[in-house]
Amino acid sequence: MAEPSCEGSKAASGRSRIRGRDLARRALPRFAPDASGSTAMEYALIGALIFIVAAGSIRYYGSRMTPIYERISTTVSQAN
Repeated sequence: MAEPSCEGSKAASGRSRIRGRDLARRALPRFAPDASGSTAMEYALIGALIFIVAAGSIRYYGSRMTPIYERISTTVSQAN
């Protein structure tokens, strides 16, 4: 069996790359002034920031409360 030729695919991929660049050049002026997606992006960033602060606070709170809960557990087990 002969190996398949890739010559046709090189030309096709080169053409599709040029078409993609042309499409991007034509679409950029339409998308540049459009701010409709920026609101969603801002909400996503605010949500990520809230998540990071909440996760950090819970971790900090948990590490600070562990000795207190251990002391309570020890006191309760000694009382029984």
